[in-house]
Amino acid sequence: MIRYYHIRGIDMSEDLIAPPPIGPELASGKWRVRVIDGDARITEERISGKEVWSMLNRRVMIDFNRNGQAIKDSGGLFGSWLGSLSNDLNLLPINYTDWRKVSNYRKEMAWKVIQKKFWFDDPKKRKKYVLSTLGCRYRALKQRLWEAHRRNTIQESFKARPGLVPEDQWKEFVEIQFTDRAKKMRERNIKIRSKLKIPHALGKKSLARKADDMEEETGTEPNRAELFIASRTRSDGSFVCDEARIYGDKLKQVTTENIQSEAHDALEQVFGPEKPGRVRCAGRGPTPSKYFSNKECTSSTAEMIHIKSQMKGFADKLDVVANALYALIESRKQEHFQAIARDENTKLKTNLYQSSSINSDQF
Repeated sequence: MIRYYHIRGIDMSEDLIAPPPIGPELASGKWRVRVIDGDARITEERISGKEVWSMLNRRVMIDFNRNGQAIKDSGGLFGSWLGSLSNDLNLLPINYTDWRKVSNYRKEMAWKVIQKKFWFDDPKKRKKYVLSTLGCRYRALKQRLWEAHRRNTIQESFKARPGLVPEDQWKEFVEIQFTDRAKKMRERNIKIRSKLKIPHALGKKSLARKADDMEEETGTEPNRAELFIASRTRSDGSFVCDEARIYGDKLKQVTTENIQSEAHDALEQVFGPEKPGRVRCAGRGPTPSKYFSNKECTSSTAEMIHIKSQMKGFADKLDVVANALYALIESRKQEHFQAIARDENTKLKTNLYQSSSINSDQF
């Protein structure tokens, strides 16, 4: 078994070449991504999550949308790989009560590991999102472990330790799960999940990646109402449940009315105001202030582009009119000069005729 490093003194000069042994086998599916090597050469390749672990001096380039979320195939591969990294109990032990309690030292080490496998356009800007996503995968791992190995008593749970989980970590982890605080938290989560009556039909695909797919297809960024409907619709066109269909119909109606009345945000009109700290149908990452600020900027930019396009259209039409007017003036000038020339020619002929007549009379 390959040993990656010792957390007390991680040797970051050595690349990690295999996934953590405790984690499930990574899917063999391949993703179409861009890869950059140490000489800054970029190639497009099809790569699986397992192959990312074995890459040396090469990194997968991650695509982000305007909200700072990972998208396209690189985003799917990245999310899957982060799930694998979260299984490294040497780096991220499970005996922390909360991701926020995990030491900054461990998070920094995880960030260094991630940067050895993935390339970011702006590492400082992307770091918060990446670590937040890793924290989500870390919580999911602890939940899966507890659901699979929990027992009725603390002693029975001690004995149910998975083979690859260190004994000291498992003991502390079980003790945490039997505290009143942990029990209340689980009850709270169960209550929250019970209110989730409209599941999505995206599987492992994120809302951000779905929105990007829709924009690629239509050329226009979908609004939240369109994304809600698309994410609750099966491949055969049916909604995932009756409640999704009811709300989908309401959103379509309100969206049509908004187009006619120039009102905005059908989702908020149907579901009510946003709650602090999150944005519905936007995926992980965006906060209300940043999300709606970006929307306003995007809307303003789109409006400016539209105005500029209109002005260019007016300018093009003005050029056509000016050119036509110039051609008309030139034509009229030509006709005027030709008329003058004809008059002069007529006068000259008349004078010559009269002069000829006078000369004839004299003889």
